[in-house]
Amino acid sequence: MPCINLSIINMKKRNLFHYYFAVLVLPVLFAACSKKQDDKPVPQPDKDVYAAGRDGYVATYWKNGAAVTLGKGTGGSDAKGIAMLGNDIYVAGYEINGNGKYIAKYWKNGVATDLTDGTSDAMANDIIIQGNDIYIAGQQSMGGTAKWTARYWKNGTAISLTDGSVNAIASSMAIAGNDIYVIGERSPDGITPLTCYWKNGILTDLSDQSTYAADQAITTAGNEIYMAWSASYNSSGNLQTSYSKNSGNPQVISDGTQNSRGSAIAISGTDVYIAGSGPAAGGKEIAAKYWKNGNAVTLTSVSESAEALSIAILDNDIYVAGYMASPNSSSKATYWKNGTAVSLTNGMKDALIRKIMVVKK
Repeated sequence: MPCINLSIINMKKRNLFHYYFAVLVLPVLFAACSKKQDDKPVPQPDKDVYAAGRDGYVATYWKNGAAVTLGKGTGGSDAKGIAMLGNDIYVAGYEINGNGKYIAKYWKNGVATDLTDGTSDAMANDIIIQGNDIYIAGQQSMGGTAKWTARYWKNGTAISLTDGSVNAIASSMAIAGNDIYVIGERSPDGITPLTCYWKNGILTDLSDQSTYAADQAITTAGNEIYMAWSASYNSSGNLQTSYSKNSGNPQVISDGTQNSRGSAIAISGTDVYIAGSGPAAGGKEIAAKYWKNGNAVTLTSVSESAEALSIAILDNDIYVAGYMASPNSSSKATYWKNGTAVSLTNGMKDALIRKIMVVKK
């Protein structure tokens, strides 16, 4: 009978055990390690991005890309300003009623409040909140005439800036300390509008009728007031944009083109940002742009038509909003974060952003 070496058998058993241990246990360990790596928290955005405008011809606002429809859409509506008080979202704009009249209104968390009764046309163009007071700038036709009266509403009560003898509108407003500023335009001759502003109701003209007023914007930095406005300056309708600090001497922005349209202004530290539009390379399309201290940054290419209508700065991030249209699509409501485009609509119907607001979460 052959002699069996028990030590060799025991060694083989131990080796076999180690083999099965490796086969069964090590994949579990690798999976656990892999799962642990996969479970690392994904960084979440620390800002909420709000945008107000229209989708088709219906007033809409978006929060982080999710749309909230405001207007009924029967006769058309538009959202032109947005502000926040606590957790409440306020949007100002207008809606057209069944009789074709424009009604100035605002929405609080989607619930509408009419500022006018629909017997005469009215529009709301901007909204700001100071403390618990809600200010809305706009205009209303009065006395059965076709002339607009510039005005603002404080907590729903109308305060007229003009008497209705000339056409005038209030485009935007700001508050510095106890002073209320409203920027807009008026047309003394009924033909050619000029840029103006009111400080506590007192009128000051920023331009004359050698140009044709187009856009106006205003903002604050502490107690300092910054205004921006564009106007066509020649028979071709080319636009030029100026801005001023504390009503000082206007500074003209230019990027080497004949056409620079500024629509909005924002301040970050000592830097002045103006959003707008101008010719793309080659001059065939209109490009969305912004200017930082007068130096142009172009956001879109020669294959797109686009405009920038609003700008906001937070934590060194630059948000510019407006619209962008490719050759085969309608305009998309779009904003650019540090130059990267984010479209909020798909181009099936015309849409745009008129005001962007960015807040810390």
